[in-house]
Order: sequence, then C-alpha cells, then structure tokens
Amino acid sequence: MQEIALDECPDLDFRRRFATSAAGAKERVAALGAHQLMCDDAPPGPLTPASAPPGVPAKSQISWGGHAPGRLGREDARNFEVGALDTAINSIRVRFGSQALTRAAELPPPQPWPSRTPIDRLTGIGGLPHGRLTLLSGSGTCGKLTLALLLLAGATREFAHAMVIDTGSGFDPWTLTPFYPELGALTVVRAPALDLAGEAAIALARAGAGFILLMGEIPEHSLGPLESGANRSGTVIVGVVDAPGRAFAHASSLSVGFSRTDWIWERGQLVGLRATARCVKNRVAPPLGETELEIRYPLGARTLSDLPVQVVEVPRELTCESAVV
Repeated sequence: MQEIALDECPDLDFRRRFATSAAGAKERVAALGAHQLMCDDAPPGPLTPASAPPGVPAKSQISWGGHAPGRLGREDARNFEVGALDTAINSIRVRFGSQALTRAAELPPPQPWPSRTPIDRLTGIGGLPHGRLTLLSGSGTCGKLTLALLLLAGATREFAHAMVIDTGSGFDPWTLTPFYPELGALTVVRAPALDLAGEAAIALARAGAGFILLMGEIPEHSLGPLESGANRSGTVIVGVVDAPGRAFAHASSLSVGFSRTDWIWERGQLVGLRATARCVKNRVAPPLGETELEIRYPLGARTLSDLPVQVVEVPRELTCESAVV
C-alpha cells in the first residue's frame, strides 16, 4: 500500500472536501467536547493486522482491565438483554392481562388421578397426572397391556367418558370383563389411518373426555395439539406401545418401562408372570426407581367376571433417582 501526503494529492476536489470536513469536525469538538471513546486515556481495543506493531502477532490480545472501546462487555450485554426481555413481558401482561404469560416456576403442579394401582407409587405424585401423556412401554409379554386394561376399567367407573383409540383394530372390549368395567361409559374409536386417529384423539381431549387410552402411536404433528387440549381439559392420556418413537417418547411426561423377569407356574400350569416396572422418565416429580409386579390370570371353568385378574406389587424398597427431561 502506498501513502502520499494530502498536499501532494492531485485531486483538488478531494482536497477541498477533506479540508471542509476537517474544519467542521474541529468546530464540533470545540463546541461539544471530544467523545469519551476519542479520549487519549481510553484503553485501546484488540490488536489487528493494521495496528499490530512489528514483531507482535496480529492475533495477540492485550488486557487493559476493561472491554474494547465502542463495545459492550459480556455482563453489560447480558443485563441489557434481561432488561429488554422483562420490558417485553411486562408490556404483554399490561396489554393482554396478567394470565397471558406465566413463568414456569409459577405454574401449579399437575393434579394426580389416583388409579389405585401399583403404578401410583412410581409417579411421585400419588397418581397419573391430569392433562399429560403417560407412556407404558415394553417388548413382548411384560404386563403393560394388563396394567393398561386395569387403568381403563377403573376409568370407566370414575369418569363419565372413557375412550380407546384403537389404531390397529385389535382391541376387544370383552377383555375388560375380569376387571369389572362400566361398559356404558366406554367408547372405542377404530381409526383406519393414523392421521384420523390423531384427529380423533385431539377432538376428544378438547371436548373434555376423562380418560383416553392410545393403543399405539399417533403422528408426530398431532402430539402438540393433543397435549395442549388435554392440558386445558384435564384429560388423562395413557399410551401403550412396545418401543416408542422419539417424538412419542419426548411428548410423554411420564414413562414407565416394563420387563418380564419370570413366569409363574403352579401344578404344571402357567398362571401368571412377574415383571419389573421402572420409571424411565418423569417431568412431574422425581422418579422413584422401579418396583416388581406379580400378575395372575384367571383359570378354571367359571366365567371371566368371577375370576378377576390380580395385579399386586411385590414389597420392595423404592429409591429416588434423577429425573429425565
């Protein structure tokens, strides 16, 4: 790069404009004083390729005990952002009301529905949460469907409307007979497509159904509206799947995994199984580890209504573990 003196500049028009602007700048400094960033005692900023002295790397930094001129420090910038955010929140509350925005710490905890099953102890709140999705998962025969039917039968006795979204057309209402359900409160929705199943679940949650059992997953784009509608109406939603997808698992607020540990044999006949129920995710309370269940199925020549399925919890100490979000 070549440097020349202003007097040697051949462009007369440039010399005239530069002199005029320099004179104006001197007048403004004389009238208003120099800017604080133009003072001699202001600490300089980081070195650049143009300002670095010979022999000093251009990337090296000199600590001056403060931030570079003309730039906010990290703490100042953070305070500015927090102040701007508080101002925006206050303006929204003034315009739309105090309930328009609510901080997470101010939200009330979800109300539990005591299902009177061993799973209540694993939730940490004494029951399944209203307005949230509870997920029961496990591969093979592990007791998850039996527990889901037990929950559904209890819901038919306590809620005016208990719904089943049957995505695979494999649900038989008569399998509830050993659990003494109130069949008059039960409604089964057989959806021929997953999109229709999602739309039906959303409509029922918004309408205020007391209990919804999802026999399978629904599309990802339906999970958000379903959770929003259930949160407003307080619907208890339970999903039963073998291995949940990423979206379905993320949408759940409570997830319990089941695994079979042993079969129960008596006199050479299979009468039940033992399974472990483990709280793998909990957004409503700290999860309480796992528990062991013993499920016995009815046998004999009598009707199923005379031989109920027994689901009991094996005494075991529960330990608190960290929550998974």
